Amino acid sequence: MTLADSLRRGLGGLALATAALACPIGHAQDAAAGYPDKPIRMIMGQSPGGAPDILARILSDQLGRKLGTSLIVEYKPSAGGVIAQNLVANSPADGYTLLFATPSMLAATPYLNKSLPFDPFKDFQPITIIGESANILVVGATVKANSGAELVDYARAHPGAVRFASSGIGTPAHLAGELLAERTGTHLLHVPYKGAGQALNDLVGGTVDFMITSPAAAKAYLGSGHLKALATTGREADPLLPDLPLMSATIPGYEITQWWSIVVKAGTPPAIVQKIHAAVVESLQEPTVAQHFRDQGVLARSMSVDAFGTFIDAERQRYQELIKLAKINVKN
Repeated sequence: MTLADSLRRGLGGLALATAALACPIGHAQDAAAGYPDKPIRMIMGQSPGGAPDILARILSDQLGRKLGTSLIVEYKPSAGGVIAQNLVANSPADGYTLLFATPSMLAATPYLNKSLPFDPFKDFQPITIIGESANILVVGATVKANSGAELVDYARAHPGAVRFASSGIGTPAHLAGELLAERTGTHLLHVPYKGAGQALNDLVGGTVDFMITSPAAAKAYLGSGHLKALATTGREADPLLPDLPLMSATIPGYEITQWWSIVVKAGTPPAIVQKIHAAVVESLQEPTVAQHFRDQGVLARSMSVDAFGTFIDAERQRYQELIKLAKINVKN
């Protein structure tokens, strides 16, 4: 064999190897180029009527336009969103099933249930956070408290008589109430519901006394006069709620916020992940979407895929500490 023949054979083999290595990239790019070619599902772990539902519908309309397809919101309510998470974790990794995720789903659930039917740390691919807000402390119109301090004083004088609502065990509203009890040395009765809408309806009806929830969920009830907002739970004054005092003014160090996000099944091709991310970010930048979010007391925001993954890790550590502090029983 001549040197020229050897070179030709070697270069031919190199070309085949290069083509083989490029094949997965080509397939991923082809998948992204054709994505989406059918409707996309957005899975909700909550019932209709709460803050997640409101924000999801605002976002889904614009996101569907950006991606050029219809986006269908589906409700799979359960304690902590486990059913919704399991559905997405067992869906094809093709970008056609999105999870509208809350802190309870991504940050609290891993530490509240040891026997989940999915791996909360490995089964989801972060896309981005979409919005954040401080929670607010709201009471029924007939509750005789006009400040956080007055509510705490009443709870101290009536141990076990003050009932607080949440949208489920381990949700931010639950942890916020337990943190309030722990920091003030009061005994509060927790009443969990399947969603913020049901909880707020019972708060209006007097079945429960207070709830720490998002402004988005409570907005309609506040406007009607059925509920009173007493304080906000952020680390600093909320620009969207300038007239509400901070809970930390009454309870030093008290802070709990709410955020909402989009994730997909782990293993979704990176090109599709980036396509969804870009469409979500563009949707959030639309003035009408940002304003609708503000109308609900939520600041629209986004992160890079990697930054959101780091954010989730930090939130998991914070929620793990909150769950231990609140002494919430963990399911085996």
